Amino acid sequence: MASDMNLPKLLAISALAVLISGCGLLPRTQPERHAIPTSNHTIQELCDSTRHFFATRAGTENLKISAGAGGKALTDKIDTGNGCFYETGDPSASPSHLGYVSLFRIIVSDNPPLSTPASASENYPTRVITVDGVTVKVATEPMPKGGESATTLLDVYLTASIDGWEGELLFKGTEKETVRDDQTTRAAAQALVNMIRTLKG
Repeated sequence: MASDMNLPKLLAISALAVLISGCGLLPRTQPERHAIPTSNHTIQELCDSTRHFFATRAGTENLKISAGAGGKALTDKIDTGNGCFYETGDPSASPSHLGYVSLFRIIVSDNPPLSTPASASENYPTRVITVDGVTVKVATEPMPKGGESATTLLDVYLTASIDGWEGELLFKGTEKETVRDDQTTRAAAQALVNMIRTLKG
């Protein structure tokens, strides 16, 4: 009789033990579910990925390369994002600054930042081209008053997103060079798409 009365208690204790042991598994699985994918490639790899494009633009392999803002070294990981700047090795060359490339993980949040700085390219005339099935936005700096289409250098921004990673490439070109479907813009777009696909996490 006494053992019959203890049976419900034993069942309750057994059920509680199972629940407690099950709860111990939750902390190990939760971080994996909410982890943000990162790139394990280095900033040096980022710089190397589009170096050929900028070397061709400059007409020389003698380029000065530096990591983006934040004090990172070329040997550091890209992690969730970083950039690379290209300059000519000859400081007397014009222009000495050739452009940059960057790669960032797009992080979706329910709480957007209080203020987001507007990109300089947002008000530039924009067109879209497709490279290997990827949409690339091309925003070209407007020609200044009195500028010559064949000689005035303009900033050309290209952006593309693949699998939650956004890449941006900026180069300087003349309006004559950057007409619709021109070879220079397409070469830049191809370099950008190849970079994202190779280095994304």
